[in-house]
Amino acid sequence: MGGKRFRYPLEPLRLTRQWALDELLVLLAERNGQVAEASAALEQLRAQLEQVRQDWLGGQASGQVLALERLALLGRYLQDGAVRLAAMARQLAQLERERDETAAQVTSARRALDAVEEHRDEQRGAFVRAQSSGDFKSADDHWSVLQARGMEHELDS
Repeated sequence: MGGKRFRYPLEPLRLTRQWALDELLVLLAERNGQVAEASAALEQLRAQLEQVRQDWLGGQASGQVLALERLALLGRYLQDGAVRLAAMARQLAQLERERDETAAQVTSARRALDAVEEHRDEQRGAFVRAQSSGDFKSADDHWSVLQARGMEHELDS
């Protein structure tokens, strides 16, 4: 068999695409973490505001009279909470858009890498076929030489 090894001429390109994909996967993981944190914080704020609202409604149903100061404070708290909730929802939506864009980039980078790897595999297959063909031809030539020498030896005897 031949001693040549397969060397892929586009290996630097393949490596560059692999590294780009790896970086995007790290970024996607970070973005997923940010979305999860923002989503959890948003749900926590929603739960807090709902609890305050339920407490206020419970107090009204029981006939408790709230002092005007307390009612004003509660109103400001709920209004501020609604403003914070809206801001957090906008931030979450932005993080989700960024995550989705990164996911699309990951898909594109994966396709680009797959194309280069498919080309490399095709080239490796062609190399192996050429090597096998050359090895077969060499073995056939060697066999032919041995047969010819055997016939010469028989003729000389």
